[in-house]
Amino acid sequence: MRPKLSLQHPNLQEAVKDTARRQIAKKGAASLSLRAIARELEITAPAIYNYFPNRNDLVTALIVDAYHSLSAALIEAQDNDSVLTHADRIISVINAYREWALSHSEEYGMVFGTPIPDYQAPLEIIDPAAAGSLSVLIRILDDAHQDGKLKVDELSNPLKEMLQHWVNKLNYTGPSAIIHLALASWAHIHGLVSLELFGNLTASPECTDATPFFEAEIQALLKRMGLVL
Repeated sequence: MRPKLSLQHPNLQEAVKDTARRQIAKKGAASLSLRAIARELEITAPAIYNYFPNRNDLVTALIVDAYHSLSAALIEAQDNDSVLTHADRIISVINAYREWALSHSEEYGMVFGTPIPDYQAPLEIIDPAAAGSLSVLIRILDDAHQDGKLKVDELSNPLKEMLQHWVNKLNYTGPSAIIHLALASWAHIHGLVSLELFGNLTASPECTDATPFFEAEIQALLKRMGLVL
């Protein structure tokens, strides 16, 4: 039976996660402490244990929330009424990925950054949440392929065998070449976003806007796909 919630924290589970995010922003995910969260919320540690029995359970919940937040941002971007073509959808989703990362840097770092000591993500919980964001891009590419707008190359047998694991994980029924293109495109953009987020993309402190670089790279991706505007 879960404890009664105080008027100060009507939704204790969310209050714990919000406090954890602030703690991570200040000191990093490795320093996350349930007891420190309890002190900040002015509650007893056992009250937290009813929701998160240990630190790793809380980390898992934060990672799942981060993936869901990212997926929601990408879905909203590709469903925008101003997005008319497959190329428009890809541009919108890539920009949304970058914008989400820059505005949620702590969550981005927790999901894609340095591994957290003594934490092993439970794949049966994390994988379904993680698949959501990649599935948005796969859906766009699959639609373009179905419409005859996107041409895909024949893959080598070793690459097909490797990608089959992704096909199975994502329950995808189309050509594995779509998975290959989605993964390659995500790796490209993810690398650029990570470089920008951690201050390694621009050449000097005076040059802070990497937007022109991103726009050029998006066009390069569209050219590779045969979807140049």
